[in-house]
Formats: sequence, structure tokens, C-alpha cells
Amino acid sequence: MALTMHEKQAVTKDLALKYKRARKKEKGQILNTVIDVAGYNRSYAARVLRERAKPKVVGRVKRGR
Repeated sequence: MALTMHEKQAVTKDLALKYKRARKKEKGQILNTVIDVAGYNRSYAARVLRERAKPKVVGRVKRGR
């Protein structure tokens, strides 16, 4: 049974911070988990986890002169 996009996003959101703080061997295990659960390609799964761990920039700051 395939996961919906929202379910895949929930999985990557939960694992993103753990992935960021993990050591190399642990990152490989987390990647394997995401690949098995979400069905992503290994390089895409790594990119998604890296991007999800970054803080989102909502808007830009206007600076006066």
C-alpha cells in the first residue's frame, strides 16, 4: 500500500531533525528507513531530510537607508 503525500511529509518531518544530528552510520540507517517507508530514491531522500531540517524563511527584512 502506497503512502499519501501528507503521510510521506509527516515521516520526513519526524526524522529530519534526528537525521541532522546523527552521525554517518546513523544517517545511513535513517535513510534506509525513509527509503523503505516512503519509497524515495536514496539521493532524493537525503535531500528531503536535509531541506526539512532547515528553518523556513517566511519573508525578507526591509532595511531602511
